[in-house]
Amino acid sequence: MALLTITTGERTGEKIEIKKSEISIGRSAESDISLDEAAVSGHHCSIVRDGNKLSIRDNRSTNGTRLNGKNVTEARMKPGDILAVGPVEFMVSGSDIEVEPEQITKTNASPTVIIAPPHNVAGGPPPSPVFQAKKDNRMVVIAIVLACLFIVAAAMVFFLKQLLK
Repeated sequence: MALLTITTGERTGEKIEIKKSEISIGRSAESDISLDEAAVSGHHCSIVRDGNKLSIRDNRSTNGTRLNGKNVTEARMKPGDILAVGPVEFMVSGSDIEVEPEQITKTNASPTVIIAPPHNVAGGPPPSPVFQAKKDNRMVVIAIVLACLFIVAAAMVFFLKQLLK
């Protein structure tokens, strides 16, 4: 029997048995496992069961799906793996899950940007270290705007000189 056990957040300890051939995870109420988290896409990812083989497939989510700390688009899972969907982490377990000697994992090369939730002040575990700060591009935008304003001002001076001749 394949199981997912939630290891973080309000639902810590909840066990979900994987009975169907495909289980959807997302923020949508239509998902088999619905997660009310801002960093989780509506139809974030799917767990696919093919006999005793268990795989995770990212459904082009905004913040990506991580397996054992690595971004994945598709990967085989085995007992003991940690699946992270936004800030929610699941541990995979089950004695009937078939494990391949060398599992090939497709990784997603694009970076994941997640805005971390506030630190848990209730004494629980700290947020997962996979949260990354959003890159600050304000200086680049300001430089581009100033360059455009300079070009417009130079063009206006040129045309005014032409008119006053």
